[in-house]
Amino acid sequence: MPFELHPNLKNKLFITDLKLSRVLLEDNSHYPWIFLVPRRENISKIMDLTAQDQIQLLHEMDYAQNVFEHLFHPTQINVAAIGNKTPQLHLHIIARDSEDPAWPGTVWDHTAKKPYTEEKREEIIQLLTHSFSEISLNN
Repeated sequence: MPFELHPNLKNKLFITDLKLSRVLLEDNSHYPWIFLVPRRENISKIMDLTAQDQIQLLHEMDYAQNVFEHLFHPTQINVAAIGNKTPQLHLHIIARDSEDPAWPGTVWDHTAKKPYTEEKREEIIQLLTHSFSEISLNN
């Protein structure tokens, strides 16, 4: 069965495919926010992945955090795998800044979204695509 995104993830912006995960961008300019979605069917928890896939996901998560650190110099990087509303395994990786509108709370406490302008959307997609191209080519 081919990989398919859960309906709640289909409206996210495509960045790239890594060895294991699809990288998607949340269209919310308040925070640099991506998702790592392992391209495996019927997986809802990290423990459902094979040991090899768990290790690969950890490598991809680490790489994503390094990309965010390098590009955005955040105060904190939040990583979460929740899945209550979207049962397909996906990791949220969010660059947080002490000046962002939800700080110091969670991004889920601040429900007002601010979509990227078309120009900013294209800019961040290109920036992230370029930053992730090194790992997708080498892994």
